[in-house]
Amino acid sequence: MDSQIEPRMDAFKTGSRAPLFFMHIPKTAGMSMRQYLNNQYQADEICPAERWQDLLDLERDVGSYRLVRGHFRYNLRQLVAPDACVLVVLREPLRRTVSALRHLSRDPNFHRTHEMAKHLTLGEMIRDPEIMALQRDVQARFLCASRPATDVTAYLEGARSCNLDADAGDRENPPAFQLAADRLEAIEFVGITEELGSLVSTMAEEMNFHPPVHFPVINENPERVDPLLGLTGPELDMVRAHNTVDLQLYDFARKMLNGRSFDRSMRQMVRSGVYRVPPDSFAIEMSGIIPGSGWYHAESAGQTSWRWTGPGRRFTLEVPLRQDVSYRFDMTFSDPRPSGPGDLAVEINDYPMAFELWSEGELYRCVFVIEQALLAKSEGFCRIQIDTGETIQLSPSDIRLLGISVRRVEFICLEP
Repeated sequence: MDSQIEPRMDAFKTGSRAPLFFMHIPKTAGMSMRQYLNNQYQADEICPAERWQDLLDLERDVGSYRLVRGHFRYNLRQLVAPDACVLVVLREPLRRTVSALRHLSRDPNFHRTHEMAKHLTLGEMIRDPEIMALQRDVQARFLCASRPATDVTAYLEGARSCNLDADAGDRENPPAFQLAADRLEAIEFVGITEELGSLVSTMAEEMNFHPPVHFPVINENPERVDPLLGLTGPELDMVRAHNTVDLQLYDFARKMLNGRSFDRSMRQMVRSGVYRVPPDSFAIEMSGIIPGSGWYHAESAGQTSWRWTGPGRRFTLEVPLRQDVSYRFDMTFSDPRPSGPGDLAVEINDYPMAFELWSEGELYRCVFVIEQALLAKSEGFCRIQIDTGETIQLSPSDIRLLGISVRRVEFICLEP
């Protein structure tokens, strides 16, 4: 019988994805993220190096790979593809530090100081100055790394034969919050371990990655308990003292991520036509839909309508505005509190805002300018948050907690 040649089977094809640099800070679910990312790129597109020392033996330039991922600091950005997006994941600093200490004591491959830590209790590690020096503001240190890449490579190359403990972070200046925050704002994809799902969904949409049905969990604490469980107050204070910059940075990151989520939602509403950018000055109708949160239903008497804010002390207005002009915001309201609105505070896109406040009989006006430069930075999307300072119960018959009663809100174009 003549042998038959089976027809050649075509392989499933995928298009090329945009280049990405994943700056993996230890103990931030990075191994799970790496496994997910590895399946989005062809093997020859993935840089095999996972530490700066590994780059010394690469046969190709770092910039020729489409995925670079590992325990690299921010200054490696000088070597990756110029059009590469950057990804970083942060973790609540105290839990990240304690998780790193627990991993250090159980895994001989985690860090060279394992020999020092393997017989110590967690409390003893926290009290060891040499061990804790390596855990000081780790996340900010990764973001603040600024030495030129060529200097780092030369230093590590020279240390190969005489200093096996040489690290890419040696000789860096202590981290500064503002530098870390500025760099975090410039990074395209920022997430926190506590909310990885939203980060992966965003990346999948914007980078054309395959959205995972099952996200891998690797290198997790096998006991799966809160890393801080069992620590004494003094021990927590010691860990906190080693994370002063990281704690500030983490709070900043959470606010920044809330702002980015807001921007995405607003863009979608503008694209769908639910919200339209007004071409000129406009007012918010108190009897209609309020584009914000923290408002009660509309009330009216005759031709006048108003909206109470509450039950929380903060309320928001979130609107798409033009990017080429500034606006004067003018809000008229009444305040039932005996002390009046003296505690009023305003933020625009999480930035504190100075304002003018004056009374007109029984009413007050809050006025400030929304600068064009601020709107250009956020592509015109504007979140105004106003803090009334406290809420009150107006009468025993009204069980609501009330802030202020807003009568009119105007956005007035200030043409250049």
